[in-house]
Amino acid sequence: MKKIKWILCILTVIISLGMIFVLPDTVPIHFDINGNVDRWGEKAELLMMPIILIVCAIGFEPLKKSYVKKAEICEDEKEKAGHLSNAKVLDITGIITLILFFVINIITLYTVYIAVYPDKNLPYIDIFKIIGILMGITFIALGNYMPKTRNNRHIGFRLSWTRYNDTTWNKSNRFASYVMMIAGVIAVISSIFIKGVLSSFISVVAIIAALPIITIYAYMVYHSEKKKEQ
Repeated sequence: MKKIKWILCILTVIISLGMIFVLPDTVPIHFDINGNVDRWGEKAELLMMPIILIVCAIGFEPLKKSYVKKAEICEDEKEKAGHLSNAKVLDITGIITLILFFVINIITLYTVYIAVYPDKNLPYIDIFKIIGILMGITFIALGNYMPKTRNNRHIGFRLSWTRYNDTTWNKSNRFASYVMMIAGVIAVISSIFIKGVLSSFISVVAIIAALPIITIYAYMVYHSEKKKEQ
């Protein structure tokens, strides 16, 4: 897993540097909702994504290792399995995040290139549509792994309610996984059939709408557990 992360980082750096060599000093940096360039800047700004990838790759490692170390010193087999499960989910989450940024970087560089060299008549890519699809796929992938997490502070649907006990954690995160995957499917389907910024907007709305639904359910589970103790 670690090799995959660094391969993605290295590829991103190589591709970005390669594009910088063929681009002029001033390039499109931002596009409006219609896909038109509304800000130009120094091409060095295109190195921001590789930096983000490297920071993310480095940032996930200490968290993952902390759970591995907890598992090594843990004597309870169930608790040990929980720590190892969290470490694995963190690893997978890191890779999913890096793949998302990697693809976005490729699309961004391509979009910048065709904006700088329109005479090459390269096919146009609807960046908003692609981002919407990517967000949906990411939500589906992350939702698939949420039930595999165990009560912790770093990954999963973490609230004081969900972390109350193992029951509130397991039920809340299992429900959250279903809602996240449904939101992801809505984001993908809407992005496939809708063009422009509206596709990304619907994807964002679907994902944001999932949060209060999950929160309400988590509170209901927490309230039910509290009542059992009375």
